[in-house]
Amino acid sequence: MKAIVNLLFFTLLLISFTAQSDNMRPASLTIESIDETNFSVVWKVPAKGNKRLKLDLVFDNSVSRTKPKQVNFFNNAYIETWTINRDAGLLGISFMVAGLSKSSTDVLVRIIDSNNKTVTTVLNADKPSYSLAKQASEQTTLTYITLGIEHILVGFDHLLFITCLIFISTTRKKLLLTITGFTVAHSITLIMAATGVVSIAIVPVEAVIALSIVFLAIEIAKKNKASLSFKYPVLVSSSFGLLHGFGFASVLAEIGLPKDEKIIALLYFNVGVELGQLIFIAALALLFVLTKWLYPPLKVQNLARIISYFSGSIAMIWLINRLALF
Repeated sequence: MKAIVNLLFFTLLLISFTAQSDNMRPASLTIESIDETNFSVVWKVPAKGNKRLKLDLVFDNSVSRTKPKQVNFFNNAYIETWTINRDAGLLGISFMVAGLSKSSTDVLVRIIDSNNKTVTTVLNADKPSYSLAKQASEQTTLTYITLGIEHILVGFDHLLFITCLIFISTTRKKLLLTITGFTVAHSITLIMAATGVVSIAIVPVEAVIALSIVFLAIEIAKKNKASLSFKYPVLVSSSFGLLHGFGFASVLAEIGLPKDEKIIALLYFNVGVELGQLIFIAALALLFVLTKWLYPPLKVQNLARIISYFSGSIAMIWLINRLALF
């Protein structure tokens, strides 16, 4: 058992160094009509310093460039902007992202026609190319639900926080209230930040998110059932949930929202986050049942101790790294 614990501890520490929590940012492509045959292009790729992901946008032969590319690095992104011409208009335009088939990054595509209508889709390793055959109203809904699910499932800090919430909720009723409180709280700040009602610097927010995990890890390790965290876990989940909402909003700000369907896209992104959250909780429950079946001596108390040490150690690494960005 000790060997397994040590192996899991090493694995999670390795994940913390290589993944660095919530850094799996998508690339994005926006094609917007200037008139019926001319279009502006904004190609945005995640970057660190002056190094970017090796992803390149390639149009079909029916597209010609009318202005040279302008290139710059801004806010952890490599950005190219230029204009193109296509005599046949937007319908039928085709392009691919070179290098995407070997990458785990998604590319969010927005195509805006002259009537300000937006077609939205996502490219990935399984779908590195796209051709605009027709507008589909369900594309925005499906795209932003998918992005929400993907974001929560690769947001390791959010997942660790949810895991810790489970272990301070001593009954099913408390767990339901705790997760509901977290959902309501982060939904409020996500909507407020995404619509511009509230603006807050993301670096200190991400540092406090890491600190929230450290706090919960300590509470789980202490096992003081009389503490405020164990007696009223919904207060903890909703308080820190407000900050997690700003974290979700920072990712959504990089993804962007379609002009004509901003509210719809925002709501469905949040729906995707909640679905991803439920998927993760269900997976944890299944994992615990399977582990208990394979190793009957395992007790919830022992598992809680492991989770507290793992979560606290990883979150401390994130906290130190994020404080270094101030």
